[in-house]
Amino acid sequence: MSNTMITLLKIVLHGDIHIDEIAKYIDLDVNSIDRNIHILNGYLKEKNIGQIERSNNIYSVKNLNGNVSEFFSKLDILSSKERQDIYCVRLLLNGYINLEKERQQMGVSRTTAIKDFKKVREFLEMKGLFLESKNSKGIFLKEQDSKELRGILCEKIMKLFVDREFLSRQRKELLDEINILDEITYVNIYRKLTDRLGTRKSIFSFYAVYGMAIIEKFKEKKIRYDVESWMDEDDLKQTLEVVKEEATELSSEFQEFLATVFVKIKKFLIMDKQIRESYEKFCEKISLELGLDCESKKIFMDKLKHCFSIAILNKRYGVLWVRKRPDSEKCLTCVNLVEKVLKDLEIDMIYSDIMRISGCVTNFFLTQEFKKGFKVLGVSRNANDEYSDRVIACIKGFYPEIEFEMESFLYFRFKDKKELESYNMVISDTETFSGGNLKRVNTFSIREVQKCFVNYVLDKRLIKVKSL
Repeated sequence: MSNTMITLLKIVLHGDIHIDEIAKYIDLDVNSIDRNIHILNGYLKEKNIGQIERSNNIYSVKNLNGNVSEFFSKLDILSSKERQDIYCVRLLLNGYINLEKERQQMGVSRTTAIKDFKKVREFLEMKGLFLESKNSKGIFLKEQDSKELRGILCEKIMKLFVDREFLSRQRKELLDEINILDEITYVNIYRKLTDRLGTRKSIFSFYAVYGMAIIEKFKEKKIRYDVESWMDEDDLKQTLEVVKEEATELSSEFQEFLATVFVKIKKFLIMDKQIRESYEKFCEKISLELGLDCESKKIFMDKLKHCFSIAILNKRYGVLWVRKRPDSEKCLTCVNLVEKVLKDLEIDMIYSDIMRISGCVTNFFLTQEFKKGFKVLGVSRNANDEYSDRVIACIKGFYPEIEFEMESFLYFRFKDKKELESYNMVISDTETFSGGNLKRVNTFSIREVQKCFVNYVLDKRLIKVKSL
């Protein structure tokens, strides 16, 4: 199996996905995707794992047998980047590496190993970490420990944990080798601290903490922690007190480190300069495209920052997940706008996160539009039945400030045009009239009403976008 086929398998394992969306994740045209999946199916059939089937241009895995992670753990294929990560982790953890021994275990040629390790050396030297060769003993780090070293190592370890369901044999062996602490213990500590401090739970922040704990154990040194200039002294002190109460089993040095981590989690956008700068550029450009005023832009930036940060981290750490394509053309138009802005700014994201950010943009419009004073009239032949009452209750739960009335079709027919125009929106499952504020639904359900609301705000907002 090639790396291309492995990537294809990871994509379709996430759920049913349209062939056009697969092309968003992998640099292949439609014919090449079909050809690679045909070859992949031959391999899957030989291993009695299952088959990838295509129906109406949607691919899905059928009759999946066995454990998927076990299947990946038997694969011996490594990309150049994965080999470089393995070299980097072993070198930074142990302080040295025997490249000949490593390349034999990976089953690659000396030329390939030297070429891969040259990129590792260049990367480390760019970060201020320098190496020296000692005859046949191996390649050694000149400085065994530093802030930069721990940061790089933590990131590489995080990638292994985040991708643990799809690790090849060599990467799984490396994870088993370094996973020397009780993960459940740190999960419980992390859970208690996030609950006490009111911070968001995230796979990235957890594995940052757990990864640093592993590094500290390997290095057998007290971890050094850094207080950033923007950190509030009182906030840090209060956070440390909570950490000491909830993580008594950890060293005082690691408790101090955890306190700085959780202060950063609370201000997660500040902790990464690249994310902050990318986010500010994105908000500036898309606010201009959407015609947002200063006040709306400020609210918009606050609503979107968590989703945007996670999207950047997903791409950085190779997280791959799949969402079904939008079922509304207007939603797809919004996705295309977000994708265009990101592309113009050279901000790289997986397509699922582009759709998720588009969803956040739409939700922002919904919260801005459906406020006090917005009137909706629902019209149905079955306006007074129990189901309609439940629909109204749910809609009012989602949008508590709007006025939502339900009326039978019989009474609706006697309303004059002026009275109907007093409503911002009329939703009907019966018949239309000449007013421009009427929206037709197939059935009067929460899903259909929500779709009307989404299309309403996108109609109103996207008409201002010049680039569409």
